[in-house]
Amino acid sequence: MARRGYVQLVNGFYDNDKIRDLVRMGRADSVGVYCMALSLCGDRLTDGFVPRRAMLSNIGATPEQVRALVDEGMLEEVEEGWLIHDYTAHNRTREQVLHARADAKERKSKSRCHSSVTAVSQRDMRVTSGQTPEHQNTRTQKKEKEEYSSSFSKETSADEYLEAGRPEADRQISRQYPNLDLTDAWGAFMQHHHGETRTIADWTRLWKGWCQRRANMSGIPPSKRHVHTWQCEHVLQALGRNKETATPDQRACQMAKQLNKEKS
Repeated sequence: MARRGYVQLVNGFYDNDKIRDLVRMGRADSVGVYCMALSLCGDRLTDGFVPRRAMLSNIGATPEQVRALVDEGMLEEVEEGWLIHDYTAHNRTREQVLHARADAKERKSKSRCHSSVTAVSQRDMRVTSGQTPEHQNTRTQKKEKEEYSSSFSKETSADEYLEAGRPEADRQISRQYPNLDLTDAWGAFMQHHHGETRTIADWTRLWKGWCQRRANMSGIPPSKRHVHTWQCEHVLQALGRNKETATPDQRACQMAKQLNKEKS
């Protein structure tokens, strides 16, 4: 079974003034909704954002139950859903969870690599250095790996990342969230990470995660990949046709297939 994450439910939760108010008003059912919403956010790594559809469908909450939580200040209504008040003050953010997972994966990879290197070293003790092409190849690969690892692990500032890695990341983000204001998002991102240094890979991971959360909290849905068909505007334009002369003939179908192949 895959390992799952967790969310915090502090000791004394049952004695919190807001919880006691809900129970007094006969809205203990709203407390259950709140706990399920916490679980959903921890599972989907939404940083406390509960989409409207998930609240009503996955959790099965009624408008009355949700309204009671909003009135108590436990939920804040936003576009496309609700935000759990102070979620990130008590729970790990998506960025922190993904970073922890990446660290665990790296440690596991290093452990496997160490075991492999140990086996190679034991074998090398039985032969003279450089006697076999296989042995020489192993040493060359190890040296190249060390050089690559050293370059990849070099830390840079956010300003340096702006020139070195962000342009490619922006292209990917823009394809996924074309309506997201990247200039505004970058300003907030820089303010949050001012003075920090990280590797290019870490900056890219943090920047993409930041934009995804900002899009989710702003109600900006990810764009769907356009699939060309015999009647889409791109095929019609390529063949010099219009909607009136569109025909699902062999030329149109082949053109759509070709454009889809080029795009992928």
